[in-house]
Amino acid sequence: MLYRILASAVAAGMLAAVLISFVQEVTTTPLILKAETYESLTPAHDRQKHTAGDVEPEQEPWTPEDGFERFMYTLSANAVTGVGFALLLIVGLTFQKSNVDAMRGLLWGIAGFSVFTLAPALGLPPEVPGVPAADLPSRQSWWLITVLSAAIGLGCMVFGKTSAIKVLGLIILAAPHIWGAPHIGEIKSIVPPDLSARFAASTITVNALFWAMIGLFSGVFYCRLGKGKHAA
Repeated sequence: MLYRILASAVAAGMLAAVLISFVQEVTTTPLILKAETYESLTPAHDRQKHTAGDVEPEQEPWTPEDGFERFMYTLSANAVTGVGFALLLIVGLTFQKSNVDAMRGLLWGIAGFSVFTLAPALGLPPEVPGVPAADLPSRQSWWLITVLSAAIGLGCMVFGKTSAIKVLGLIILAAPHIWGAPHIGEIKSIVPPDLSARFAASTITVNALFWAMIGLFSGVFYCRLGKGKHAA
């Protein structure tokens, strides 16, 4: 059982990672590269941190070289993410009494997208480099709370036996958005707004495709490995 879960997760996650990396190469990556050109035009004094007694400029953060190196780092990150999410989905699928198949895996993939991408993006949409944002700890905390609320709320709405539980799930789901995501007051950026909007839309769409593939492949591989075991 454990081998079946792990093997299915690795196969599904790796296959989805390879395919989505090529999709990103023609969708989100060009937008990131274009945004980085605007970021490089930002005046140096705006990108340096000055404190009393500290006059040395801030070092530029390391980034992979454009081309093959960037693609391989993207692929590696997608592989780790894909396998991890596939493992999470397959474990969830095994707790259901119904048989696991491609369609059920796809439904869980859609649920995963709703929890990990769509719900947080409603308050904190994906941002290109060079766009000012609230401090990282605040955004990370809100993201984590939103993901947990979305998972619990969606679970209550789907698996709840009574109307009260379903309504409670809806309240839990909406709570982080009622509270509000952390944002800075005034945004000053040389990155064109249409570029930011295109990147946010492309990123959400690509993530939807990624999750759909993870769910679909998880169901397919888990089902096939089960058939192979019974045949043996």
